[in-house]
Amino acid sequence: MDSIRVLSVDDHPIVGEGLRWMLGDDLGIDVVAFAETLQDALEQAAVHSPDVVLLDIDLPGASGLGGLRRLREEFPTVPVVMLTMSDDPEYVEEAVRAGAVGYLVKNAPRDEVIKAVRAAAEGGAYIQAEVTRPLLVRFAREVRSAQAEGPALSPRERDVVALVAQGAANKQIAARLSISEATVKSYLQNVFEKLGAADRAQAVAIALRARLID
Repeated sequence: MDSIRVLSVDDHPIVGEGLRWMLGDDLGIDVVAFAETLQDALEQAAVHSPDVVLLDIDLPGASGLGGLRRLREEFPTVPVVMLTMSDDPEYVEEAVRAGAVGYLVKNAPRDEVIKAVRAAAEGGAYIQAEVTRPLLVRFAREVRSAQAEGPALSPRERDVVALVAQGAANKQIAARLSISEATVKSYLQNVFEKLGAADRAQAVAIALRARLID
């Protein structure tokens, strides 16, 4: 089996040399090239055709995640794993959205770096647990906040959804609320849009989960 060819992109050469020493050919992973700038990374990628790129976030000539986006544009089939000092959940989320298939901090143990490289080379993904935890905490807080606030349905819209949940047809809802059927349809359309629902059943399910109705 051929070794996994890795391109290390970091403005500190010692990082790349450390990776070469840490990974080693005996593990089936070979650091074939180093790059200290974005332009150098693009040139090295073109010359060496790496299987995986290990990329730092901040590089000379590239702001933030600009280097990742540029690499993904020019080499869309080459997976990129971020190897950086930052474990900021926002950076992690932005990196994944920008196309990274892995994320590690530079103090990651050797076995995690190996797992991330192998997962990327095999078409998978790998995010270090130390990075995942704060990301999940942030996500959980956002979910709780969204659930607490709930979608912004008006009292009348909630009344309409509650009656739909009881199986009432538009004509029955109109009679119960003393409004026209056209108005019921208008309320339902608003509800679908606010909840992101495709039909009555989905609207009811979402409203129940968000505790908008009993």
